[in-house]
Amino acid sequence: MAEIEFVDIVKRYPDGFEAVKHMNLDIRDGEFVILVGPSGCGKSTALRMIAGLEDITEGDLKIGGEVVNDLAPKDRDIAMVFQNYALYPHMSVRENMGFALKLRKEKPDEINRRVTDAAKILDLEQHLDRKPANLSGGQRQRVAMGRAIVREPKAFLMDEPLSNLDAKLRVEMRAAVSRLQQRLGTTTVYVTHDQTEAMTLGERVAVMRAGILQQVDSPRELYENPKNLFVAGFIGSPAMNFFAGTLESDSVRTPMGAVPLQDELRRRLEQHGAGSRNVIVGVRPEDFEDARYAAEGHEGWTFDAHIELTESMGSEIYAHFDFEQSEQLEAEELRELQEDAGTADVPQSGTSGHAVARVDAASDVRPGSTARLWLDTNKLHLFDPSDGSSMTRPKEAAAAPA
Repeated sequence: MAEIEFVDIVKRYPDGFEAVKHMNLDIRDGEFVILVGPSGCGKSTALRMIAGLEDITEGDLKIGGEVVNDLAPKDRDIAMVFQNYALYPHMSVRENMGFALKLRKEKPDEINRRVTDAAKILDLEQHLDRKPANLSGGQRQRVAMGRAIVREPKAFLMDEPLSNLDAKLRVEMRAAVSRLQQRLGTTTVYVTHDQTEAMTLGERVAVMRAGILQQVDSPRELYENPKNLFVAGFIGSPAMNFFAGTLESDSVRTPMGAVPLQDELRRRLEQHGAGSRNVIVGVRPEDFEDARYAAEGHEGWTFDAHIELTESMGSEIYAHFDFEQSEQLEAEELRELQEDAGTADVPQSGTSGHAVARVDAASDVRPGSTARLWLDTNKLHLFDPSDGSSMTRPKEAAAAPA
């Protein structure tokens, strides 16, 4: 059994800085959980506390129901895969993978069996007698994973293991990691800064910000029903667009005009007790479309937008457009997202900005032109500017256990 449980855990350094603040998270036996967030959010610190490489200031960490706060790393039966492969250059792949078992004084036959089995899983059989210098980056990373697999641990901990690989290899290795975890069924905690990795790998994703867990949910739930501005802006690529808005009885006034509120959205706002007030409106790029290619039968809103830039992705086009708004867009979460992602991905706060629409590849939108765009009004997200909380997240989703 390898359930991992954070019970009100705090990590405080001698200078008073709290890297992790009252973290509560239950990782089920055999589950694949991703810790994701911007640099400095505490995700790697949380992982290192599981491994025993960081002391816990307050709270309890349980592995398999046992409190392990004072247990040495070697006694926790955890295998860790790091960003750098940490392979011994003078040893062969076979020797690297079996080294930890050799230190445990396992029998040579048992070491050979485990190494051979792991090599089959990772497609490394033909490389067992080669040195790391003669392997590609992806092969080296697979060797590092093999070294963890042969130990047959209670849990795997992976700290940004793919960040040193090129883009194409990262896609291939993401698939390999996912297949590996499904095959082994071992509890896995995976840390990444890349939200694409998080959304494609994890059964559940834990989004962190400034040492605090923001939301723990399935990738789909994070995408469709973000708990707050930070989660909404961090999850999704390109990032969600944000606009200043004013909520009225049956519409929300935005830079695109007075967008009508559909019945489902109005019901959600009523559940949250929202009346007329200033709000932050969130729209994902894929919820825009060239008006000529808008889905028939879908309720929406059309408006004219000045196109500043287009990016053809082959199967779709990213159309960047400018907008002006009467209210200044200000929220601490947006400032943090800008610092982490850059203003090319998240609109700057203020009365002017830009947004991104993902439109059909057949669209003839061009830079410098005015295009007629369509907005799916069923997909609006509204947030409270005072605390960043979602005003349109379903109450049942908000009440669901993490």
